[in-house]
Amino acid sequence: MGSARTPESPHSQPAAAVPGPRLVKLAGLLEDWQADAEAAHQAKTTGKPRGPVTGLSTLDRELGGCLHPGVNIVHGTPGVGKTAFCLQVAASCGCPALFVTCEMAPLELFRRVTARVTGTFLGRLKSGELTPAESLALAQRGAQAAPLLAFADATTAFAAPAWIREVALAVRGDSPHLLLVVDSIHSWAEAAPGGLTEYDALNAGLAALRALAHELSCPVLAVAERNRASMERGGLSAGAGTRKIEYGAEAVIDLSRPEDTKPDAKGEVPVTAKLAKNRHGAVGGVVKLRWHGALQRFEEV
Repeated sequence: MGSARTPESPHSQPAAAVPGPRLVKLAGLLEDWQADAEAAHQAKTTGKPRGPVTGLSTLDRELGGCLHPGVNIVHGTPGVGKTAFCLQVAASCGCPALFVTCEMAPLELFRRVTARVTGTFLGRLKSGELTPAESLALAQRGAQAAPLLAFADATTAFAAPAWIREVALAVRGDSPHLLLVVDSIHSWAEAAPGGLTEYDALNAGLAALRALAHELSCPVLAVAERNRASMERGGLSAGAGTRKIEYGAEAVIDLSRPEDTKPDAKGEVPVTAKLAKNRHGAVGGVVKLRWHGALQRFEEV
């Protein structure tokens, strides 16, 4: 009698063969050590980052100069600005960026880029008060300011890892660096067919993102939810699910702001970016930010 098979997640189908474990002796790492030391020295002497940056200088220093290859998590409660934060990073990272959006249409994200770049309130871009020519002129400025940013629309269909890999390679072109953003890891994992539980889908999704980061040798910036409701119901962002995300991450950036905070006279509210995990710098570092919702803009204090 054959045994029943466990449903297989599409996440488990790698884009390319993933190498298995290997034995590494210290002497065999000397060449890698030298290459890494040369890259670090060049970055230090030239001021040119070794990879994608956040565009927020203090945060970049805390992260060790840039976002490093592997899965990097941005989490926080709903409404704190996680998507806007990752979108700003993707548009300002200094290299090609692929933003996989599972929740918001690309046109809406483009409006947010344009609001930040042009200093035009987001509501005004959507209200109809601008003439089509005026609106298009602002959109052209937004596109010119982020020529290396591309969106992968996964709002209506699951973006399989193999597909993301091929699109990411096309977006990267000849650039030595690439940033991959997934918004959000929970929505992306839940959209995968295969009949897995929420927890198993999240584990499979994390494994797939780590494999992509390894294959592409790039940082993956993934949005993760953190809220009381999910903690109570035991969903993807609850308990062990959240811990699982953090265990495999290079860095965890926790965005928070005081509850019931009203915008000041400039329309800004204080937001704290805390490095809850940081493999390339100090853990627990805090960067104070200002968030302007109407302009979709984060700035350091």
